[in-house]
Amino acid sequence: MIVKNTTILSFYDLSIRKNTDILIEGNRIKKIGKNLLGPGEVIDGSRFYLIPGMVNTHAHTAMTLLRGAAEDVNINDWFNKYIWIYEKNLTPEDVYIGTLIGSAEMLLSGVTFVADHYFYMDKAYQAYEEIGIRADLSWAVFGVGDDWEEEFNKALKFTEDYRDKNSRLHVSLGPHSPYICPDSFLKNVAAKAQELNLKMHIHVSEEENQVIRSLKERKMTPVEILKNTGILREGTILAHAYYATDEDLKLIKQSKSGIAHCAKTYMKFGDIHNFLPRVLEFGISCGLGTDGPCSNNTMNIFEVARDAALLAKSSMKDPEIAKIHEILPLLTRGGEVLGIKNYGVIEKGSIADLVLINPNTPNMHPENNIFANILYSLSEKNIDTVIVDGKIVVRNGKLLNINLEKLYKQSDKILKRLAQKVQGKPMQEY
Repeated sequence: MIVKNTTILSFYDLSIRKNTDILIEGNRIKKIGKNLLGPGEVIDGSRFYLIPGMVNTHAHTAMTLLRGAAEDVNINDWFNKYIWIYEKNLTPEDVYIGTLIGSAEMLLSGVTFVADHYFYMDKAYQAYEEIGIRADLSWAVFGVGDDWEEEFNKALKFTEDYRDKNSRLHVSLGPHSPYICPDSFLKNVAAKAQELNLKMHIHVSEEENQVIRSLKERKMTPVEILKNTGILREGTILAHAYYATDEDLKLIKQSKSGIAHCAKTYMKFGDIHNFLPRVLEFGISCGLGTDGPCSNNTMNIFEVARDAALLAKSSMKDPEIAKIHEILPLLTRGGEVLGIKNYGVIEKGSIADLVLINPNTPNMHPENNIFANILYSLSEKNIDTVIVDGKIVVRNGKLLNINLEKLYKQSDKILKRLAQKVQGKPMQEY
């Protein structure tokens, strides 16, 4: 496959390369230059900008089924009165359908790689395999409750059975958080991750009360607990870390863990905090995450990027921070957080996860600054073509592998059953 006469944009140095050809062979970029020849399809890129695929470093993809089901509530009620009640109704087939819908939304908005932390990940794997997106899958486990050992064994069997089935799909261990999981369980997970050479994906320090409660009850921050239990290490994906202290950030930097920043979720809960300016100052590996569609409402990572910029500026009351050249790299840097070197760059040898943007829409004109337009003005209708692993999965703004109308009907049926207040306690207590 060749993309001819396109304009390549780099989010890392804000450079622009015009009238350039990209030769793709297999799932890699074989050559970049002019007047290239080669076998396969030829895509006329002259009307488009070519960018790397976006990375969603923390998502609960199947929660698309609960979109809009817990609005205008505080975080305690969000968990205890809604989400952890509704999720008691969840079935494996629900996860399959919800993952397809969430994946479709991501691909249509230019996301090519997602780290998913949820339940029934064997069904999520099936959905990701069918739709053609790149994914890192972590089966969420709590380490408490009557059936925690059975659930942990399911997660371990999933990782062992699926880790080498598809080079596009990766697996990690997914302990939920230090505010749910006992220390003994976290140590066990860390030991298994070391033994099996797996990454880990965990929530930590999502909001201020978690840190206050941890210091009061444990005399340690949640991040310090992760360090003491062996979770905090290279390859670990830290979802949120929004209220990590400066000392925590030093530990994260030393450990070479990565952070998934989910700005829209924090804003939805009215929580303005100066997290991102501090992370940028510390030079910590950080990507962007949508979190679940029940707290974010969309799976569009460009929305998260602009919210991250605005949240950072608001938190410091300073319009001169969180500059475009600092925010745009976060759209693709999640590839490094998820363990793929040089992901998010367009160069010889890079994985061919690419997006063609059509700028010929009112929201992208005039073009005083194309990078400002991409961060603050781009919409899904500007995504024309998406290539994942060297294969086209979106063409002319349309998905190639999935029947969306059929999916919509299936999700509508699930919603009536899923969003019910069943009897008894929530699946966990927040």
